[in-house]
Amino acid sequence: MQYAVAAHVRHVALAAAQDAALAAASGSGDAEGTARGVMRAVGSMSSGVAIDSATEPERVTVTVRARVLQVFPIGDFDVAVSASAPVERFVAQPERP
Repeated sequence: MQYAVAAHVRHVALAAAQDAALAAASGSGDAEGTARGVMRAVGSMSSGVAIDSATEPERVTVTVRARVLQVFPIGDFDVAVSASAPVERFVAQPERP
């Protein structure tokens, strides 16, 4: 059961990181707000959610970390996943290769 909860939180965290990276790369949204919105889906199964984003000229990377609810006292389960997306930008026709 513990592993199923950990796997579910990991999958939702990955979806949160992917959605946040796409939102930030397109300029249509806030990476942290987007990731936190998705992570609310597993609010009762996780705690200590931390979102970090790094923007480079060509790429945005978002990392989501969370502690997984402990169903059985068999150890700590933490999740850390990252997703990246290319930064969208307009290139005028004369400047295209």
